[in-house]
Amino acid sequence: MVATQEQWVKSSTLPPGASYGTMLEFFGIPPDPDDKLNDNINRKRRTWYAKTSCNNKQGREKAKEVVALIQRAAEVLKRGATDDAGGGSAPEIPDAVFRTLEDLWRIISEYVFADDYEQAIRVAREAVSRWGMTADSASALAWVVATGFDTGDLIIPALLQEGTQAAEFAVRAQPGEARNWESRISLLLAQSRPDDAAKATDEAAQTLSGGPTARLHILRMRAMLGLNRGEEAMVTAVRAVQTARSDPDLMMAVRSQVTGLLVDWLSSRLLPVKSASGLTSYLEMVETAAWCSQGAPEAEDMVRAHRMWAANAGKRVFTGSWKLRSFLAVCTGFISLPIHNYARSSPAWQVFLDGIEQQNYSDAFVIVATPRYVQLAHNMNLRAQIGGM
Repeated sequence: MVATQEQWVKSSTLPPGASYGTMLEFFGIPPDPDDKLNDNINRKRRTWYAKTSCNNKQGREKAKEVVALIQRAAEVLKRGATDDAGGGSAPEIPDAVFRTLEDLWRIISEYVFADDYEQAIRVAREAVSRWGMTADSASALAWVVATGFDTGDLIIPALLQEGTQAAEFAVRAQPGEARNWESRISLLLAQSRPDDAAKATDEAAQTLSGGPTARLHILRMRAMLGLNRGEEAMVTAVRAVQTARSDPDLMMAVRSQVTGLLVDWLSSRLLPVKSASGLTSYLEMVETAAWCSQGAPEAEDMVRAHRMWAANAGKRVFTGSWKLRSFLAVCTGFISLPIHNYARSSPAWQVFLDGIEQQNYSDAFVIVATPRYVQLAHNMNLRAQIGGM
């Protein structure tokens, strides 16, 4: 029932004064190579942020403690900060006997924190069997299934239908409960139904008295990206961060998650830049991602190469003959130099695009593509292709 999960994602504590190596292991380095650190920090933040929405105060606080620990450890590894506190919150092995709704949520949240979704679903189903499909039992079952799919721990498609039915019942019975909407929309996205998910976020916004939560904004952002509506996704990303300011403990998790979503999308959809309008779209999304990333170390690193390419992609690069350029400059007393430079130059993004598409590794292309940030932004290693440039 449950996908194989790396142990480092489950780990939720660090001892006081943990060594640099221990903190790396906290984020899965090793077995993963060093260059996966940013991705692993982002993934671990996302996983534990998803667990903070349980309907149990003690459970929420425990999940928040892990989210805060992830931020401190990321600061140490990425920015050289110091932290001797350690901390986090180790999952407990709960007593599976429940009598009240509070007991139910305590038990399923502990199983979810330990990534034991098989047991969590078993207990949630027992609540449905014992109490019937009530608002409370449906909400608990929907939350377990939605959290499992959101974190990538559940992979059985048959559970999607069961979780979706429970989420829809919970929304009808308790339309003012944001968690029910979050479960429903998350499961719609897991079924690759971004259009339905977007409509559900509109319904939630109209129904919830306090307005959408940061998590609902993130879910809407995912729906917009799934529909290739990049501008709306950027607006929603900013709203997610602004909403998260009401809960500083979780803000960095929100910043990291929305930045990762934007960077993944712009990397696959907007690069390489293919037109002047495409450059504008790229610049706008990079600027938005950079704003969202502030304070989350791995998120700032994720967007850095794109910020550098965005700053240079529109600059013109000379593409003509260097010998002819020098000859004409001397013959005209250098009067022709500015005119010739402009006439025989192209924006850097165009030079890069032509070189990639035509495999024409000219001097101008080498100048543009040599910087490491250009290759990082495009997820390419061009050195071997053009003779170790």
